[in-house]
Amino acid sequence: MVILAKPDETLLEHTEKALMVFKSVKDAYPETPQVCGVPDFWEHLFYSIFFHDFGKAASGFQKSLSGKEKWKYRHEILSAGFVSGLEYESQFKEAIAMAIITHHKDVSHLRERFQTHPSPVGKKRYSEKLQELTPNFEELREIQRKIPVISKKYLGFELNKFREVESIEEMVDSYKNAVLPYKNQLEDYELTSLHGKYGIFLKGFLTACDHLASGGKYSLLCGIEDMRAVYNFSELRKTQSQASETKGDAFLIAPTGSGKTEASLFWSQANQNSGRSKRVFYLLPYTASINAMYKRLQRDFKDPELTGIQHGKAMYYLYQSFEDEEDYLIASKKAKQIKNLTDKIYRPYKIATPYQILKSMFGIRGFEQNLAEMSNALFIMDEIHAYDAHTTALILETLKILKDYQANFLIMSATLPSFLKEMFKRELGITKEISFTEPELNEFTRHRVSVLKGGILDNLDLIKKEIDDNKKVLVVCNTVAQAQNIYKSLSQKVCNSALIHGRFILRDREEIESKLENLNLLVGTQAIEVSLNIDYDVLFSEPAPLDALIQRFGRVNRKGWEQKVIKPVYIFEQGSEKDKYVYKNQELVAKSLELLGKENILRESRIQKLVDEVYSNGYQGSDLASFEMVKKNFPKFHSKIVPFINERENQEEFYNLYQSVEVVPTQFKLEYLEEIENKRYFEAMKYVVSINVGQYKKLKYNNQIQIDSDMIFASVDYSSKFGLLLDSEESIMGIFYKDS
Repeated sequence: MVILAKPDETLLEHTEKALMVFKSVKDAYPETPQVCGVPDFWEHLFYSIFFHDFGKAASGFQKSLSGKEKWKYRHEILSAGFVSGLEYESQFKEAIAMAIITHHKDVSHLRERFQTHPSPVGKKRYSEKLQELTPNFEELREIQRKIPVISKKYLGFELNKFREVESIEEMVDSYKNAVLPYKNQLEDYELTSLHGKYGIFLKGFLTACDHLASGGKYSLLCGIEDMRAVYNFSELRKTQSQASETKGDAFLIAPTGSGKTEASLFWSQANQNSGRSKRVFYLLPYTASINAMYKRLQRDFKDPELTGIQHGKAMYYLYQSFEDEEDYLIASKKAKQIKNLTDKIYRPYKIATPYQILKSMFGIRGFEQNLAEMSNALFIMDEIHAYDAHTTALILETLKILKDYQANFLIMSATLPSFLKEMFKRELGITKEISFTEPELNEFTRHRVSVLKGGILDNLDLIKKEIDDNKKVLVVCNTVAQAQNIYKSLSQKVCNSALIHGRFILRDREEIESKLENLNLLVGTQAIEVSLNIDYDVLFSEPAPLDALIQRFGRVNRKGWEQKVIKPVYIFEQGSEKDKYVYKNQELVAKSLELLGKENILRESRIQKLVDEVYSNGYQGSDLASFEMVKKNFPKFHSKIVPFINERENQEEFYNLYQSVEVVPTQFKLEYLEEIENKRYFEAMKYVVSINVGQYKKLKYNNQIQIDSDMIFASVDYSSKFGLLLDSEESIMGIFYKDS
């Protein structure tokens, strides 16, 4: 009988497919032995892959492949016993056994259900399952004899540090020999290299090889050969040509609309290796801007396989792109396939939120594969100014860890306070900065700024006058409630208008997003600070810190510098009563208005100086406390994250970073539950909206929350035109899901 690994694939076939991926990984990550400090790393990984499924030869497992009966044991526990034939020091044999025995389930799961020691029941069960290998042992011996030939084919040289395991009597109990010592060393704080990068790479790459082989992908994709051919500009801007010649970490400070994206991709090409195998991560703060960038690179790169997307609603976004042309099952299947491949080490370009990178630092399931992939990678951090102090500190600490994996960073912003830039430079050892000179910057000047007396309600006539003059008018409020009120007042006489904020259900938000470009009036919250492709003639904004205002200005007269056109942006002196919940440090807001009140034509070169003046004292108050707390505690927390173990508490810590709760307005309850019942989960997601934790608690206190089928339903009025109508004490920042 031939041993099967899957119903339609023999053990040898699957092993060779996984080793094909191994060869590709080895070529793509040549620096790994040096990064993890184990010169023979590739040999160890080869053996881990070669033996990872040997336990499937058990007669019970072979029967289970026909689907008639379940086996109820773990093949990995038996597979790991074959390391007894390896002629390495015991620490390396145990390392290979650890990679094999945990390649599906982590140490905690094995300890809970399959321990062989000191449990007499577990030991007896292990011995019984071991006997099941006997009928197929001769074939396993034959496969072992192929090691020299197969290692030559995939590793590049013949392996001879192995003697054939001839019977089950020679096999070691790897749970007892490897898992227990590993766990004991962790508990006694006697950590070995296996608790660090060596273990991370072994587990991460073994998982990647196994999963990609099972998915029918046998090699990693390489990056773009010539980025200049993709962006075939007759002439490069100064920042673009500098970026294309910059080796190593750098800052890129340049205005919105000056070609930063292309500059960053030129930088990625300049820092590629000869095999074009370094992975490129393009990190953005908002889901909307990630989706837009994904669409753009799909178009620019021509080959849709090269680019992947990662955020909390990525699968839904992918499903959406197919739903018009496919039925639900086909569309959802395609979305899952694309997302699953993106989560593996396959695509050379990934567009993601920093939370996807942070996730690995919290030891969440699969983090070993993610960290292994990020080794030697290139990170483009766009819109770095957009994060609060807590998230900024987490990002900084994460980049310090990735630096240790030989990653490189390009950190980009239009408005980054110098205190932050200097801190990143100091902590990460960045010395290069790509930027324009003062006269070059002033070429991008586009706005005349005016600070108006009173608040938005005192100036409605001025806004209406601009609408009557056929101007494309943008109005930005700080709270959703204020935006809803203003939109109600202004939209009645405007035929082509919209309101945008973070409290629309997904279905309606998509509808609004699709129409943003051709409106006469757009009223919104911080949602418009997102890098959406919108361009208006005039802005009216409630007061905010200067860096937020600059982002709002960037949505007006985007390309005005090309024709030397200047357009007006107005800021009101007063906001609404609830603004203090949005911008807790109102001193920054007051200082921003004071400085802008002295400006007229806002020269682009003035912006950095003004931002630095506003933030001359760095982080203050609760921001400073939050930043310092992360800096102090995160390294200690992260030092407890080790490979082969996924701690559930860490997952809770990570998901606590999201200060939002997903709910469905009660009026959509029937539609939502019907879609769930029909297993049309992506269609059900269309009725979901996020609210912040404070609002959720208030609704719960008022008995406006009910839970059904694992979903929270909120008894709150909802309108497709105005969104969720919450009368809340604490305002939600209307951002587009600053999200996983």
